[in-house]
Amino acid sequence: MAIRHYWSMAVAAVGFRLVLVLFGGDLHLASRPEVSTPLTSLRRLAEGYWLKQASMSPYSGSMYHGSPLLLSVLGPLTSKRSGGHHSHIYCSLVFVAVDFIAAMLIRSTGRSLQMARNRSLKSLDLTKSVNNSGLAPLAAFGYVMATHLSLYPAILILPVALLLGYGPDTPPTKVFLQKGLSASKIDMLDNGKGTNQKGFGQFSWKPILHFILWVFIWSCYVLLLNSIILNKVGGLQEMFEKTYGFILTVKDLSPNIGVLWYFFAEVFDFFRSFFLIVFNMNIIFMVLPLAIRLKHRPFFLAFVYTAIVAMLKSYPSAGDSALYLGLLGLFANELAEMQFTFFLFFGYIGVSLLSPVMHNLWIWRGTGNANFYFATGLAYTCLQTVLVVETVSSMIKHDRKLRLLTKA
Repeated sequence: MAIRHYWSMAVAAVGFRLVLVLFGGDLHLASRPEVSTPLTSLRRLAEGYWLKQASMSPYSGSMYHGSPLLLSVLGPLTSKRSGGHHSHIYCSLVFVAVDFIAAMLIRSTGRSLQMARNRSLKSLDLTKSVNNSGLAPLAAFGYVMATHLSLYPAILILPVALLLGYGPDTPPTKVFLQKGLSASKIDMLDNGKGTNQKGFGQFSWKPILHFILWVFIWSCYVLLLNSIILNKVGGLQEMFEKTYGFILTVKDLSPNIGVLWYFFAEVFDFFRSFFLIVFNMNIIFMVLPLAIRLKHRPFFLAFVYTAIVAMLKSYPSAGDSALYLGLLGLFANELAEMQFTFFLFFGYIGVSLLSPVMHNLWIWRGTGNANFYFATGLAYTCLQTVLVVETVSSMIKHDRKLRLLTKA
């Protein structure tokens, strides 16, 4: 996409967000179950900040379940009042700015990924730019903060390790055989002989060790900050119970666009612990097989993990889908032959339109029941499942075609 068109779309997107922030009060988007969850609600954050200002634990009352760091960063913005009510416009403006920065980072990542692919067609030096760019401290900071705020990004440790160790997404090594590079030379590169460059198949442990060290440093720093914030109004043990424990045990059964709230509202308490283990382990069981199969594509592996988490997490929101759908454009070339794109596109649109309608029929008009809203959540989960399966299948087919080219 040309730079001019890109910036035009970016300005239009930011303008649309600002219109919703300034003139979308009647839509009550901040209270919609598709957008607001027990972990992301600004109202809950405002109450947690008020409790902290009153010298009480922000986790008392079972309302706030987020990080203490958010209380210090966003809490003062929620205390501003307009017309006797809390004004969240300041937080909304911060979110618009953060989303714009995230869009710029995704675009920059896509350009770097494309450059790495182009470079890989000429050289096997695939990890030199990654290892020499000092990404380990930055990657460790992002990993620690994401895990601290949401817990589920902990599974991204494997894509990050593969990215730092192997380099960015690249075709299999066999593709380079048709570029005039003999198999013996590839073996020499992989064994570190005949050149000072790093071979594709060789895993570098040095950036991984740096990453682990920085993860430990950032983790200690984050825990220290949380301990200081919660001094005399709580402690780290209470924070872990009210944040991570709240996520894993699914104690809040408020309706959302997921399926766990309905399932645990219907299941017998005797089986609750068993199904909690099943649903939480379901994510973990997918981590290792996908990492083994897609180890040469760490960026795509991170996308798949993000989509799976958005599908199976206990308190999903539309923002989770926005993240992995934004990353989908990084693999436009590889997924060009993906099937069911028409079905998926209009399926997402249909669920987005039906979800508020079904919620209104159930909660406000009383002409429906919980099954109405749960049906949209179930359809939404099925759409995400189809998307994950089709993207992985398309990527595997793309790699298979690359291998066939070497035999032609």
